[in-house]
Amino acid sequence: MNNDLQESTIASDSKRDSYIIVLTDEERDTIHGIIDGLPELDLLSMDDDQLFTQIELAQKYVPDRIARMLIDFRRNSNQYGTLLFHNLPVDPTLPPTPGDGRVSRAKTSHVSEYGLLLMMMFLGEPIAYADEKEGMLIQNICPVKGNEEKQENTGSVYLEFHTEDGFHPYKPDFLGLTCLRSDHDRIAKTISASVRNALHRVPSKAISILRQPFYRIRLSSSFTSNGGPALYSAPMAVLSGDVLEPELCIDFHAMEAMNVAAHVAMDLLKNALMEVAIDCALLPGDLIIVDNRVAAHARTSFRPRFDGEDRWLQRLFVVHDFRRSRGSRPQGRHVCTPLTVEFCSLQEITVGSPH
Repeated sequence: MNNDLQESTIASDSKRDSYIIVLTDEERDTIHGIIDGLPELDLLSMDDDQLFTQIELAQKYVPDRIARMLIDFRRNSNQYGTLLFHNLPVDPTLPPTPGDGRVSRAKTSHVSEYGLLLMMMFLGEPIAYADEKEGMLIQNICPVKGNEEKQENTGSVYLEFHTEDGFHPYKPDFLGLTCLRSDHDRIAKTISASVRNALHRVPSKAISILRQPFYRIRLSSSFTSNGGPALYSAPMAVLSGDVLEPELCIDFHAMEAMNVAAHVAMDLLKNALMEVAIDCALLPGDLIIVDNRVAAHARTSFRPRFDGEDRWLQRLFVVHDFRRSRGSRPQGRHVCTPLTVEFCSLQEITVGSPH
């Protein structure tokens, strides 16, 4: 499969659409009514437990069918590590897409933000990182002029499969992406691939290697000082946990294997994930949720015009075990302090070849 994924191989078994949920108009209107009953939202100061408590209390009015799907996904995930919702309520009007990817002060309604919070908080507690997107809990994902070639959410080239913030000790358990505005040509596809679907395509010897700490991930630029040396995670395994349903941590752009056998094993996994990938060109009212422990995600390339009408998504991370990150969140906030873990360079790591 080439880097543009123009000829993607998409899962085609009989259960292929089991992760797709289309809200009825009645369900959509019910959720819109819940949002209308919530207080005015200030995106710059929304790190507030009282606000999150109000949202959780309001969740009891979410249509039973939708709530049950989200609760089951939190407990068990699914074969695709993905849920895709269509026909969620949308904002009545939108300002221009933020050209800098930052908060849009011109956006006066908050249907998309509250819809994202209402759905995602069935799965866990919101979390963000001071190093990333200025520590915003709800982040605008838009193309930024000058960043077209970057392997980051501000770029528009093919974005490689990755685990979100896989290098971080408190990486998200789930991420949600809701669409406010599609790209002009509606060709940008959000892709996910589950290790549960891919594992049987990987040879057992490669799986054994992938379970060893023969890998490291280079930190994204937002987590490093401008102009400083590249920083890397501590040595890690790609697969961990249960033998039949392992957890996955991967980044095919920023992850490096420490020996030849580890590199070959990672390539075999990449091919397997590509073969089971599912994709969707997100439209307004769509929400895709990825289990960051089970599935990697990617995005195909598109052509931004920087005319105020470019692709605009919003993103929210949640974690199932909120207390685990307590030492990184001052005064109980939901934003982790800048990453201060010392990372070692490849030259400082000595790893023997796997047997």
